[in-house]
Amino acid sequence: MHAHAEKGKTNIERKISMRSFIYTLLVCFSLSACEIETSNNGALDGNWQLRQIDTLATMGVCDMTHSDIYWGIETDLLQVRDIDNGDLRIMFHFERRNDSLRIFNPFHVLTKDNLLPLKNDSLLQPLGIVGTEERFYVEELKSNTLQLKSLYYRLHFRKH
Repeated sequence: MHAHAEKGKTNIERKISMRSFIYTLLVCFSLSACEIETSNNGALDGNWQLRQIDTLATMGVCDMTHSDIYWGIETDLLQVRDIDNGDLRIMFHFERRNDSLRIFNPFHVLTKDNLLPLKNDSLLQPLGIVGTEERFYVEELKSNTLQLKSLYYRLHFRKH
């Protein structure tokens, strides 16, 4: 039946059908060749403002609501930014598994094209981070609040 339908078509109709078919194939191949990077971070992705640091050993509470310290999370990168401290920027890689968040491999961002491996972890203390590799337990993660707990601190964030 298909061969009979082909006989009834004019040359122009066959050319249009063939072009449509080739165009459809090209679109399919080009879409399958593109690799779209997605994140499985859910609500964790975004820009988080540090609002409070609790020191676990002393039960001390440091109100950070007026600070300009932000954690920007996207895909597998974390940028910690302290606007009040000369716009200090530290870039980390991170891994998230269930309720665990590990940050590691920090770089001091001097300019967008100039990153230096971070050797001086004293820059991290005011940001709620103790060392160049740290693990956090995700105690709370909602659309607008995040609470992380390390061995030393509990960090409270709000989505900004």
